[in-house]
Amino acid sequence: MNGLTVIENELVPVYETSTGEKVVYGSELHEVLGVKSKFADWIKNRLNDCEAVEYEDFEAFSKNLENGGRIIEHFISVDMAKQICMIQRTPEGKAVRQYLIDLEKAWNTPEQVFARA
Repeated sequence: MNGLTVIENELVPVYETSTGEKVVYGSELHEVLGVKSKFADWIKNRLNDCEAVEYEDFEAFSKNLENGGRIIEHFISVDMAKQICMIQRTPEGKAVRQYLIDLEKAWNTPEQVFARA
């Protein structure tokens, strides 16, 4: 997914892809949710719990780290991010889920839909 543009950046950054899909980075969601477990373990478990489908709900890719290491990062659709937040069952999860719901409502107002047309 090339050509990401930050479209919202209050609670968790939300990006728009070159195809218009709205996504979040898995690692950024992990951080905002305050999860204590390692990202790699957490994302694997959450995607399995939600029965996420690769290339539909998320896309995994290798990312270089500043320290020279590598991480498997994930772009997660906003819908899947809401599901992950719901099963996280924490105040942070509830807040992020509501934030994403509110963003989608704002994106889908008649004015916004007309502006995109």
